[in-house]
Amino acid sequence: MTLTMNVERRDHPGRDNDVEPGLYLGDVSGLRLWRWNGVFLLLGIDGDRFVQPEVTSATYDLLVLSVGTGTVEVTWEDADTMRFRCSGAGLRFVQSVIDPMDAALAFPTGTDAWRLQMGEDAHYVVTRLSGLLSVDAPNVRTGDADTVDRKVIDMRPGSDGIAEIALTQYEAGYVAPASRPSFQECRIAVHEELATWSAGFPVLPAELVSTGEAARGLLWSSTVGPRGLLGRPGILMSKNWMNAIWSWDHCFNALGLAAGDSRLAWDQFVLLFDHQHRDGMLPDLIHDYGRMWGFCKPPVHGWTLGHLIAAGAVPAGGLDAIYPKLVAWTEWWFTYRDLDQDGLCEYFHGCDSGQDNSSAFDSTGFPAASPDLAAFLVIQMDVLADVAMRIGNEGEAAEWSRRADDHLALMLDLLWNGESFWIRHGSDGATGRTGASQLFVLPMLLGDRLPEAVREALVREALEGGLLTMHGVASESPQSAAYEPDGYWRGPIWAPTTYLVIEGLRACGRSDLADDVAARFLVTVCQGGFAENFEATTGLPLRDRGYSWSASVFLILARERALQKDVRS
Repeated sequence: MTLTMNVERRDHPGRDNDVEPGLYLGDVSGLRLWRWNGVFLLLGIDGDRFVQPEVTSATYDLLVLSVGTGTVEVTWEDADTMRFRCSGAGLRFVQSVIDPMDAALAFPTGTDAWRLQMGEDAHYVVTRLSGLLSVDAPNVRTGDADTVDRKVIDMRPGSDGIAEIALTQYEAGYVAPASRPSFQECRIAVHEELATWSAGFPVLPAELVSTGEAARGLLWSSTVGPRGLLGRPGILMSKNWMNAIWSWDHCFNALGLAAGDSRLAWDQFVLLFDHQHRDGMLPDLIHDYGRMWGFCKPPVHGWTLGHLIAAGAVPAGGLDAIYPKLVAWTEWWFTYRDLDQDGLCEYFHGCDSGQDNSSAFDSTGFPAASPDLAAFLVIQMDVLADVAMRIGNEGEAAEWSRRADDHLALMLDLLWNGESFWIRHGSDGATGRTGASQLFVLPMLLGDRLPEAVREALVREALEGGLLTMHGVASESPQSAAYEPDGYWRGPIWAPTTYLVIEGLRACGRSDLADDVAARFLVTVCQGGFAENFEATTGLPLRDRGYSWSASVFLILARERALQKDVRS
């Protein structure tokens, strides 16, 4: 569950319906991915008026709303139960879930509780703890009645001016607790849980402390427990409309957690491998209700594993368990994504690259052998060689090193035109390059593995080509004809690729430039929050304003800043 004021119409399937502005209780289970996920609209009850409640203050343990001269407080009893307490005012919950089958229903289970099924997939129990509770539940019938017969829950103060309820979401069965903690005890427990978890993270520089606290809070609140297909805790990309876990986003969240909660970090890394296809492919995304196989995401997993090893975030036995899975993921690319059998693997769609609408592919179309993909695979095979040595497979280690060397040579032969990288079409070998995407400089991650002239050319392209802005790394240079201020991967700054370019600059010997870009991006996040992306020339936040990988990258870069300060001192 979540409380949200996210009612924007976005260019996502299922999000193109008009929604009344206001505060909503939402269901962020995967079944509602891309759909409007509001279950109840919350209205304040001020005497005989129904008004929009106003947010007075909001922390992770307490939301305070004002309703006229009264207040409404909200906290968590546990991960599945919210507590609402009204003083001098009331609160109305109006059915919001869009359900063409009108499966919403409500019925009493005793004098103090009601069961509600709000749509086909969300079950709730509302329990009166004090004050007055009433539920208006018109009869259920099929057809279009759902647009008229909205279920309504009202909580109103009793004679002492107080009303309190517990609202629980459950999946299949519900048993009422024998006793409940007080509202204040609930709030204290939430505060202490987050504080204890946050204390495990490194101390950040003073100017980054408050944003770091917010970053940890966002990751903590975006974590959902095991349920359905999720066999371990998972961090959703967002609790707005991106309520799933994508197969490269999870890598950056793993890295963001590595220094503070290595166990949860490892859970994030292996979560997608839990659902690896028998052919070796990782799903494009996963949530508690399903997986998607139509696209994939780039193989940044070897690069990520290398960083997790360096951070000491791999548990005992972890390398033995992940090695065959990473092998299968690597072999999948060479087996199923090299249509012309020239040795270079290909993206079949922009979404496979993680940079959905990048201009890089405009000239050739798909399938597309791309320099970032080739670089990721070289790194992944290098990491496989390292892991094979660590677990005692010396023969396999030597073979992975040989394959990495061969792939690097092929990459330079077919994708380097003497001045820059380009795209090679996977059917006829035609090559081309359009736009000025940061995708073309990502091979900087290979560092010393690249010839010096190539390294220098890539750094020069990043610096002189306009990709390095005052706020981070633009996905498309503002100097490019293909640039769009809010063009998704055709202009805005993204946290993960900003971090990849920073890493690439360091690998190519330009730590000074990397530190400068990192400092700029940290300021951008401190000012604009954890947006899905940021406008490249102004740094203004765009799209989803609560995106977990942006919080994770902030924590990575903030920790690096802290380590640098420690060294200097």
